[in-house]
Amino acid sequence: MKFSKDELKRMMKSLGIVGESEAIIDVFKRVLSIASSDSIVMLQGESGVGKELFAEAIHKLSKRANGPFIKINCAAIPETLLESELFGHEKGAFTGATKRKLGLFELANKGSLFLDEIGEIPLLTQVKLLRVIEEKKIVRVGGTEYIPVDARLILATNKDLFQEVKKGNFREDLFFRINVVSIYIPPLRERREDIIPLLYHFVDVFSQRENKKILKIEDEYIEFLMNYPFPGNVRELSNFIERGVLLSEDGVLRLETIHEYALHVPYSFTKKTTLSTYLSSDYEDYIPEKEKILHFLKIFNFNISKAAAALGMHRNTLMRKMKKYNIQKNLVG
Repeated sequence: MKFSKDELKRMMKSLGIVGESEAIIDVFKRVLSIASSDSIVMLQGESGVGKELFAEAIHKLSKRANGPFIKINCAAIPETLLESELFGHEKGAFTGATKRKLGLFELANKGSLFLDEIGEIPLLTQVKLLRVIEEKKIVRVGGTEYIPVDARLILATNKDLFQEVKKGNFREDLFFRINVVSIYIPPLRERREDIIPLLYHFVDVFSQRENKKILKIEDEYIEFLMNYPFPGNVRELSNFIERGVLLSEDGVLRLETIHEYALHVPYSFTKKTTLSTYLSSDYEDYIPEKEKILHFLKIFNFNISKAAAALGMHRNTLMRKMKKYNIQKNLVG
């Protein structure tokens, strides 16, 4: 089934995925195409791009949506405990194992198991993981009974696993077994059209959480975000905005709340992006005119002259369009 761009955006929004860029819409299309399958999915991309969010979207769109969605960051679990976390253990299997524990494969039965940072799994555990994938059975640590499991695997990594295979850090047989469907999520610096929608999304999230109202965003704040390379991707943008909301005492998001933490990050740009040059690029292909006008009226606190300049039009033209779309100040507030 084919969906229009507006339909895709509505579906994304319902799943908590925020974005306007062609790149992120293409990722979502790929998610839609494979969600109903039981095939293993590999999500690739830098840290902070939103791999967990897309993993959960795959689960919610699948026929397993009513089952559990279990997740684990493999890099956060000590090597000695990871096998027990994945496969469970029997009472007395090791010192401290005072009772039987079910592993994540069992807990995810009839649902989905998301293994984040799959590239960090130790080689010995990789052997056992391969066997579980092949046989669809697990043996708890310290046990002898084979237990059937039925969990769809969704994996994620910020590493090039093919290179890890070459280095001897990742088993070749496991790599080929899990490399069924691969989805690459591009970094935020390669989909800059998503910065403003994400900005508004996080402002709403943190304003509600902190019971604050953000009435204005400094022009310089917007310009900085649009030119910053975001080595930490969406997670870093979220942190910037959370900090800005927390430190705002007058309802204004100020650039100084970013400078204190971000300017130590080395970056340079061959071409500075202003609001107008940014808008005159591919951005206008992704956002309807009315929504675009509302965006920039909100940014400039309903200053018609500034919003018109950013939109690349005369203020009289902007006022005519506002009348056309029935845009009033209370709609932007």
